[in-house]
Amino acid sequence: MVEHCSYVIVGGGIAGVTAAETLRNEEPSAEITVIADTPLPAYYRPALKDYLAGRVTEDTLYVRRRSFYADLGIHFMLDRAVRIAVNQHALQLSSGRQVSYDRLLLATGARASRLSCPGSDLAGVITLRTIADYQATLRLLQTARRVVVCGSGSLALETVEILQHRGIQVTHLLRSRRLWKDILDRTASELVLHQEEQDGVDIRFGEEIAEVIGKKGDGGQVLGIITKNGVRIPCDVVVTAIGIEPAIDFIKESGIACGRGVKVDHAMRTSIPDVFAIGDAAETCDPATGRERIFGQWYPAMQQGRTAAYSMLGMLGTRHLRHAETYSNAYLRSISAQYLYGFDVAAIGITNVSSPEYQEIQADPRTHIYSKVLLKDGIPVGMLSFDGRRDALAFKRAIDHAVNLMPVASLLFNREFKLTTWLDAQKVPTPVLAVRKLSQAPRPLPVRNMKSQFVGMGGMTPLLDLPREDIESVNTRSNTDPYMIPVVTMSGSRRGDAGREERRQTNRQEERSMRIDTYTHTSIPTAAFLVPILPEKTADILRTQETQSYALSLDQDNTGALISPEWAHTQISQTQVVTIGREPDSTLVINHNSISRRHAEIIYRNGDYLLRDLGSKNGTFINETPLAPGHVHVLQPRDRIRIGKLMTYLFQVRAVAPNPSGSRL
Repeated sequence: MVEHCSYVIVGGGIAGVTAAETLRNEEPSAEITVIADTPLPAYYRPALKDYLAGRVTEDTLYVRRRSFYADLGIHFMLDRAVRIAVNQHALQLSSGRQVSYDRLLLATGARASRLSCPGSDLAGVITLRTIADYQATLRLLQTARRVVVCGSGSLALETVEILQHRGIQVTHLLRSRRLWKDILDRTASELVLHQEEQDGVDIRFGEEIAEVIGKKGDGGQVLGIITKNGVRIPCDVVVTAIGIEPAIDFIKESGIACGRGVKVDHAMRTSIPDVFAIGDAAETCDPATGRERIFGQWYPAMQQGRTAAYSMLGMLGTRHLRHAETYSNAYLRSISAQYLYGFDVAAIGITNVSSPEYQEIQADPRTHIYSKVLLKDGIPVGMLSFDGRRDALAFKRAIDHAVNLMPVASLLFNREFKLTTWLDAQKVPTPVLAVRKLSQAPRPLPVRNMKSQFVGMGGMTPLLDLPREDIESVNTRSNTDPYMIPVVTMSGSRRGDAGREERRQTNRQEERSMRIDTYTHTSIPTAAFLVPILPEKTADILRTQETQSYALSLDQDNTGALISPEWAHTQISQTQVVTIGREPDSTLVINHNSISRRHAEIIYRNGDYLLRDLGSKNGTFINETPLAPGHVHVLQPRDRIRIGKLMTYLFQVRAVAPNPSGSRL
C-alpha cells in the first residue's frame, strides 16, 4: 500500500526542519511528512566544537524538542529513502514502505569524507560530523596523548586549537601553506599558521597520510601514521577533517541532475518538476563567481529551507523572479564569522581571488590585524576581517545592494569613518538577512500576520502602555507550537479561579484582537521592540543585524540608566526566531563572558512574543525573576529582560506606521 502526503521532506537536519516549520506556519492544515534515519531532533552543529572543548553539554546542543514533529502536527517516519520514482511521484523506503508526494524536498545532508588508505578502518581513525562522532572522540581523548589532525579547513583549525588547549600534543598535516581556501587568502593563512606554531603545534607541510598503523585485534588502537613521503609519526588518534560528501547516492539514480550535489536554481528547484533540494545535499551556482558550490553551513541551510518552503507553496511568484533570486540567494553572501586562535574572523562574499578585474583595498597593517574589501568596478563583492565584526553588517549591506564605494574607498578602514552612517545618508536599504515571501499563498492572510510586513520605525506614536495582567505559569502544551513547554501565559485570574482561566483561554484570540484594535484604532499596526538598558560605566560592544557598535546616552525614561538611542527602534521580527547569545550567527550577538553561546530566544506566536531560556549558564531574568530553562514567558509591555549578568532590555509595544526604515531583529 502506498501512503500519500502533500509535502514530503527527506532529512531531519536544520535545513529540513526549517522547511517543515515554514510550511506549517504558512499552511496550518497541510499534510507534511518528514523521513529521517535518526530519531534525534535537529542540533546546533556549529556548537559541536564547544562540546568537544567541554564548554557546553550535549543537552544544550539540540535546537528542537523530541516532540517537535508531534507538536507541529507533522508525520515523522524513522526510515531511509532508497529510491525515487520521479514519474510516479513516489519514494521507496528501506523498510519496504512507499510514500507518494505532491512536492518532494531532499534535505539528505552530507557525510564526512574519509581516508581510503590502509588502516583507515581502525577505531582510532575518526571524522567529526555528528554528535556520535564527537562522543567517540571524547572517549578516545581520555587516554590519548598524541593526535594527528589532517585537513586545512575551519573544522581542522578549530580541532587543532581545542586539542592543543586540552594539553594534547598535536601534529597538523597540511598539503600546502594555504588554509580554508574558500575564505582565507595567503596573508590570512600566514597569520593563523604563525599562531599555531607559537602555540606549539607540530605543522607538517606537503604531507598526506599513506597508511595508518595500529592493532586491529586490540580495539582498533592506532599506533601512528606513515606519510606519502615515508615519514613515520607516532600518535594515538587520527582526526580527519578533509571535507564532506553530499548524501545523494540514491538521488543520482533517479535521473535528477547532479554534480557534486543535487543541482538547484535560486528557488531550490531541481531538474525534475515538484522536486526540490536544500542544505548540504544541494549544489548552487554562486552568481558572483559562476562556480557551483555546496555551502555546508548552518545559516545558508536555514535560508535555503525557507526558500524551498515558499517555492513549494508557490509564494515565489513568476513575476517576482528577479527579486526572488536576490532574496533567496542572500545566503550566498552570508557572513561567515568565527574565532580562530584568538582572531575574530568575519568574511562575506568573495574573499580569496586573484584577478585584475578586482580591486583590493586593505586596512593599514597592524600586528595580528588584517582587513580587506574587494571591489569590482567600484562595487563591493567581498570582505575579510581579522579585526572583529565591527563593520561586517555594514559591508554586507553595501554588497547586497551593490553600492558604489569608490567615493569613500580611501576611508573604508579609517577608524573615524562610519560606513553605516554613510550608507544611511545614501538611503541604502538594510542588509538582506533572510529570504522573504514575494507573493502570498492563494488564501486570505490573517490580519496579525500582515503586521509583519511593516518593517519601518518611522512615524512612530508614543509607547503604548497596553493593559498589564497578572502572569501565571501553567503546564499546558500547544499542539502547534514547539516553544510552549510549559507555557507562561497572560491571566486575569489567580490560580484558584480555574473557570475564569478556562474562559480566558477560550476567548484569548478574540480578546487580543479587540485589545490591539483599541490601542491602534484598527488602522496602525503594532510592533514590539527591545530597548537596551545598561548600568552606568558599561561600554561592552554589542552587535545586532543592523547595529555594529553601542553608543551610550542618557535614558529619558526615568530609569536613571544609559541606553542607546539607535537601538531604541530595534523591532522584533514576527516571522523569524530571534536568537540571543555569543554565537556569531545569533540574531542579537552579545560578546560578554556572562552570556552563553546560545542563551535565549524570542519567537512570535499567535499574537504573543515568547521568551525562552536555552539552558544558559548565568540565566535569563524577567523583572529580576529567573526564567527556568525550558519554560516560556509571554512578554508583557514594560517587562525588563536581563540576559546573563550584564545586559537588560526593556520590552516595548508600539504602534508603527508603514515607513520602510529603521532597524529590525
